Amino acid sequence: MTTLAEAPQLVSRQNEWTDVMLPIDRDPTGKNLLSMRQLSTEDVYDYLDQAYVAEEVIRDPSKRGISILPGVVLKAIMRQPSTRTGGSMTTAMNKLGGVGELISGMSSSSEAKGESLTDSWEAFATQCDILGTRTAEDYGPMLAARTIANSFSNGKLPERIPVINLGDGKNEHPTQALGDLFTIDKHFSRLEGLRLAVVGDHERYRAFHSLLIGAAAVGMQIEAVESDVALVPESLVRELGDQLTRTDDLDAAMRRADVLYIGRNPDEYTGKVKAEKRRSKQLAKDYTGWGIDLERIQQMSPKSIVLHPRPRRNELHPSVDADPRMKDVGQMANMIPMRMAIIARHMGKVIGER
Repeated sequence: MTTLAEAPQLVSRQNEWTDVMLPIDRDPTGKNLLSMRQLSTEDVYDYLDQAYVAEEVIRDPSKRGISILPGVVLKAIMRQPSTRTGGSMTTAMNKLGGVGELISGMSSSSEAKGESLTDSWEAFATQCDILGTRTAEDYGPMLAARTIANSFSNGKLPERIPVINLGDGKNEHPTQALGDLFTIDKHFSRLEGLRLAVVGDHERYRAFHSLLIGAAAVGMQIEAVESDVALVPESLVRELGDQLTRTDDLDAAMRRADVLYIGRNPDEYTGKVKAEKRRSKQLAKDYTGWGIDLERIQQMSPKSIVLHPRPRRNELHPSVDADPRMKDVGQMANMIPMRMAIIARHMGKVIGER
């Protein structure tokens, strides 16, 4: 029986990345979306273009959607709590004329009876045409994609359905990053050359990892506001090169930023060993110093924006909500047209021409 905890070893041992994480190469049809590293600059803009078209469709009171995927079923399997991602994926599918089904938690599934993960993924694959999933562990969506690919190759499944990563542990969250880039592009009408300041746990916050990769691909300059105990992973530092600068001075970064992006402390990943507890204590202290309220936000340019992928805690005080720089609610809304774009394109459809 394969477990999610074994997924990284499975991937590493068998070099399983190659055929389940293909480059998008401007044609996502039938492919999985597991990492922002699959996307070129052109790929990012292709998704953005379709998100703009999707937004026009759903904002038209006479339409509210488009029926280009009738009878197509999406399952959003959320193995970790979600308010926004699972709901917006199913809403996006419904807006495309298909059927979006949300499954939150696995206590009512056959896994509660001892079914293996691989058997569970095979079962879901027989019930849908495209599958999105969130897992608490790294590489969970990759394991789903690998399982489905193997079952298709062995003749057990009639088709190899696309798998969309809706957030896997401390690794990545590519659909969030694409939606964030859409929000930024809508405000500035460009991405290249903008300065993005990202504040929080850079080691374990998956949305940061995908955003940094995507922002670099479109030519943004990135400033990471870091804690000594939660640094940008070295692999990302090497990958981003001179597009990344690093600091511990939040206020200076805010004054320089076109876009301030802050996320909560992902303390659900804190372990029980002493080193983990020390890390958690220091990071909690750092987050206290990173709190942004109405007074602090005034040092930013009036033309700048502030984003937060939610859920938020005390790092973003409610006093900022009325400030025009706050775009976090619009950021949530923008995920629906972006996820419409992702679903449509991975199902081989174009919503329309921009």
